Amino acid sequence: LRSQQEELQQTNEELEEKAVQLTEQKAEVEKKNKQVELARQELEEKAEQLSLTSKYKSQFLANMSHELRTPLNSLLILSRQLADNAEGNLSDKQIRYADTIRQAGTDLMTLINEILDLAKIESGTMAVEIGQVRFSNLRDYVDQTFRQVAEEKGLAFTIELDGDLPPYLDTDDMRLRQVLRNLLSNALKFTERGRVNLRIGRAAGADVIAF
Repeated sequence: LRSQQEELQQTNEELEEKAVQLTEQKAEVEKKNKQVELARQELEEKAEQLSLTSKYKSQFLANMSHELRTPLNSLLILSRQLADNAEGNLSDKQIRYADTIRQAGTDLMTLINEILDLAKIESGTMAVEIGQVRFSNLRDYVDQTFRQVAEEKGLAFTIELDGDLPPYLDTDDMRLRQVLRNLLSNALKFTERGRVNLRIGRAAGADVIAF
């Protein structure tokens, strides 16, 4: 009996120790649950803040749509009228300036339309429209857009098309023009003297076009 009593006492001590451990584990689990609940509440608050921010952004862009397009439309209309030279009192250089203003305004309108396309902004995607872009048209566009900028800075500006180029390139015309605008704008901005040259040809050892 004494031996059994000692075994029971030892068993009780072990059970009490396990009970203490279970109590501590329960307290730890409750603490973790509280932390998870606090984290969930913080996530919900941040989600609400993001939703509110997105709503304000949409309202801001909608308002800016009208504010930007209205004067830009006027600029496009007036520059086109100047380029038409209905009264015949403008020089060829002035007509070229008017065409440049109109083209720059058209490019700006395209960018504004992209920015204000909320579906594209929210999804993070942009549609790519592949078409045939003639190199001669691309050369004329670059020349018209940047010739005057180069002249005002006293820089020589040349555009070279390699003789082995195909007549056209299959690409997104708008995206390609946007890349070239950024590239040449920086080139002209950071070139203090000398010249800026754009050369378009086949990349060495590859059947791709290099700019």
